[in-house]
Amino acid sequence: MTKLTHAAYVMALTVAVSAPLTAQNGAETAYDRIAKAWKATRTLEANFEQKITNPLLGRTATSRGVFLQERPGKVSITFTQPAGDRIVGDGKTLWVYLPSSAPGRVLKLPGDADGAIVADLLGQLLDTPKRAFVISGGDLVTIDGRTTRRVQLLPRNPDSVPFQKATLWLDEKEPRPVRVQVVDGQGVDRTITLTSWSPEATLPGDAFKFNVPKGVKVSTKIAGL
Repeated sequence: MTKLTHAAYVMALTVAVSAPLTAQNGAETAYDRIAKAWKATRTLEANFEQKITNPLLGRTATSRGVFLQERPGKVSITFTQPAGDRIVGDGKTLWVYLPSSAPGRVLKLPGDADGAIVADLLGQLLDTPKRAFVISGGDLVTIDGRTTRRVQLLPRNPDSVPFQKATLWLDEKEPRPVRVQVVDGQGVDRTITLTSWSPEATLPGDAFKFNVPKGVKVSTKIAGL
């Protein structure tokens, strides 16, 4: 091997080894930065667009709405599409009211039910200690004009969270996620794009209060379980 060939070989090997390490470091750095900002956030108001794809049923559903959070434990999801649907958690009880798909019925569940985990998806992904996930990715992706870093999280203990893998697209300039995707054990893909992000927002006093509509039946069990 000539000196020139040897030098080229060493350079190629160096690039091949260092490139994934750089991306990996970028993924961990981005995750740490956003998790730190999230830990210091007490309230949040965000608009979102959601797409749920169920490969078993061959269906895709889209929705939009407003997400409110007061940490710890309080969440409110008010859908504008489909209008009238709402999910509210006051820290003790989780109310799931979806008249678009289950008219005349509202679910009243414990605050720590699986549905509460899904409602507080950001907390599940950003409050959980980093060691609970295997972090990978780190490539740059542009979403709606924003430069983001794509970070994939694989839970070390699959039984600890209601998903098999999660992907976060983290803004490179602002300390916020732009898009979140989780895929469960059946392949159901839930992708949420956060179209606005207002930390430390002043929230209405009744933001996490749910009043059962007249004539609506309260159920404490999920149908089929």
